[in-house]
Formats: sequence, structure tokens, C-alpha cells
Amino acid sequence: MREARKTNWVKAALCICMAFVLVASGFTPVQAASKGYSFKYKKVSIKPGDSAEKFLKKAGKPDSADRANSCATEGYDYTYDYGSFILTTCTKNKKKKAKQYVCSIKLVTDKVKTAEGIKIGSTEKQVKKKYKNAKSKYGVYSATKGKTKITIEVTDKKVTAIEITKK
Repeated sequence: MREARKTNWVKAALCICMAFVLVASGFTPVQAASKGYSFKYKKVSIKPGDSAEKFLKKAGKPDSADRANSCATEGYDYTYDYGSFILTTCTKNKKKKAKQYVCSIKLVTDKVKTAEGIKIGSTEKQVKKKYKNAKSKYGVYSATKGKTKITIEVTDKKVTAIEITKK
């Protein structure tokens, strides 16, 4: 019972965070980012704003998947946990086969990396070299490209978190 409450709290917190990010960025799911930071897995690249259909087919079955009413759109938010990364998608409506769009990609282990080669455990020096336009504040580097934003958290000169979202 305690574990279920913890899971519900985490889901609620994630929903609130996603809503804030989506609303603050002016995200609308029908916008497709033409240029931007991307992530490649099983030979398929995606970035926030892209349709998730092809990626989801190629990526295979996630370790876990969850669907919740969206806090930012009239549709659903989907969270797919693949172990080494978490993909969040959303729909613009609640139709049964509504198209899913990528909202964010969060890298959580050193088994995957950004298109620029940065992964969990990379050095701060590597981040500065690969993302020359990144701004740093309190150990968090952020850079924008097209309609996307990458955020890289560095602790003790090592990357501890990476997320790609809409700008």
C-alpha cells in the first residue's frame, strides 16, 4: 500500500512538471520540430515535437508504460520507461488512436547518449566542448537548437542528468 502511494505521488509530480514545461514552452502537439537536439535508439532518431509512432515500433516493448490525463493538453500523457531512458509523449485529444508526439526524452544511465556523445558520467569538460553555446547556472547547462532545449546537470564535474525538451 505504501509503495502504491509513493508511485501515485511520483506520477502526480511528473504530471505537474510536464504541464509546467509544456505550458511554459508554448508546446502544442501538432508542432513538429524541424531542427533540434535529438536522441537515437535502435537506429531511429527522435526529438521533441516529432511523431512518436515510428520510434515506439522500433524501440520495442518498454520496461513499463503509463498513461494519464494530460495536464497541458486535452489528451493523454504517456510515459515509456526503457530502463536507460524515459520517453514522454502526449496526444492532443483522447481519441482511441490519437497520434502521440514526443514531449521529452530523459537519459538515466550511461548506456545511452545524446547525438553529440554525452551520457551520464561524462565530464563537465566534455559537455563544454560539445555544447559550446550552453549556458551554465548552478551546475546545470542548457542549450537550445531549433525548437528544442537540452538540459544537462553536472555534479562534482560529472553529468548526472540529461533531458531534451521543447524550447
